[in-house]
Amino acid sequence: MRSAGYKALRHYPHSLSRVDMNIRLPPFSLRLGETAPLATALLAAAFVFWLYQPGYYSFDSAHQWWMARTGALEDSHPVVMALIWQASRAVLPDPAGFFALQLLMLWSGVALVATALPVRTFWRCVAVLTLGAWPPFLALQPHIWKDVWMVSAFFWAVGALLHDMRNPNHAWRVLAIIALSFAAAFRFNAIFGVLPLLLWLVQRESQLRPALRVNRWARAGFFAGALSAVGFLAMLPAYVVPVKRVHVWPVIALWDLAAVSIQTGQQQIPAPFLGRGAGIAELARDFRPDSNVPSFQSGAIHYWFEADFNNAERARLWKAWWTLPLREPKAWLAHRLRLFAYLLGLHQAEQPDTLVLMYGVVQLNDNPTLQVSAHPWRESLDALWHRCVDTLLFAGWAYALAAIVLLLVAVARRCHAAAAVAASGLTMVLPLFVLAPSSEFRYLLWLVVSVPLAAMLLRWPAHAATMAPNEHP
Repeated sequence: MRSAGYKALRHYPHSLSRVDMNIRLPPFSLRLGETAPLATALLAAAFVFWLYQPGYYSFDSAHQWWMARTGALEDSHPVVMALIWQASRAVLPDPAGFFALQLLMLWSGVALVATALPVRTFWRCVAVLTLGAWPPFLALQPHIWKDVWMVSAFFWAVGALLHDMRNPNHAWRVLAIIALSFAAAFRFNAIFGVLPLLLWLVQRESQLRPALRVNRWARAGFFAGALSAVGFLAMLPAYVVPVKRVHVWPVIALWDLAAVSIQTGQQQIPAPFLGRGAGIAELARDFRPDSNVPSFQSGAIHYWFEADFNNAERARLWKAWWTLPLREPKAWLAHRLRLFAYLLGLHQAEQPDTLVLMYGVVQLNDNPTLQVSAHPWRESLDALWHRCVDTLLFAGWAYALAAIVLLLVAVARRCHAAAAVAASGLTMVLPLFVLAPSSEFRYLLWLVVSVPLAAMLLRWPAHAATMAPNEHP
């Protein structure tokens, strides 16, 4: 008598041809359904590169380029990004080659997702352009930012899991774990976005492995092991090469303490971190509720990354920061809610456009001078994006609300893929309520992209192939 798993496979003739105990390469055949979306993605990436090379460089981008050029690596920025940049410099023109690599990783990840959708080739190509050219996403692609690389890694992870649903294979799931590790390596809060996708991975393993299906402790163990692997791989780059350790958290701590000091009229910042003669009036003069940068520009707050503070002084600052919500809960909560409102776009008219789009090239240290060539198409696109920054397209609250609705619908329909993607976009934003140093729109980039992606997966749900109870991938 044929098993239920065998009967299920009859409905998905391309899902699984045979099963063995070895990890093998994913069954990804270059047929029209794969080549056409991939070609569409590569053409789109080439167009963006042609229009914007060598890319836009904010201060963070210029600093990362300087580290890649000089080899003076520090962990104030993702070490993995500097290492990739150094590798690209060995074989590609710098820095345009790194910009090309960024676009290649991004659009190929989009193509990987599109080729897994259970639709005709034409609609897969439409999916590539819909996801990759989603207006706020396309507007940020010219920036050399870790956020773009992180979103690329999330696309690769989702694409691998979608292909695993069509063609169950260990290699797809291993690729998903590696991609999620890269996402977490590019941004600290990406680990929160990783969690729902890991739960989806556990759900996939539970479908394929009877031991996990019947034992919740086994599922919990598998989840813990996968999370540990992601965390280990994400932290590994910072320990395989010499890296200078930089204390970044004090800039957030001091900004929070300054905000509460201004609201309460009582100085919360420890004396070693105050400029000479600086009081609450000087803190209020420089303070902006949507960004911490102005608070450090006049010297009222005595801190910079190279500052030499001893362990006792840093411990004193740490204690003042983590006890702040307990000592002044109303003032701290008001400060953080106000920032979160800016982050979600509830005060778009008051927020500088430079916290959304940072077009141009910042010159830093001895970096070679760069200039984006003038082109009427690029200038028209940039002008269009600037006109849109105060619209719903760039309103974080609209994407958060849409993600919540998509999550609820996906859970009701038991669409694991859509639910995982929508939840991933939402959970990644949550720690920003406590830890965001400003209201830069790029912090929401994965949430912004996860909405059309989750909607697409809800409209075209991927069908999970199943196996006979006595078979293992």
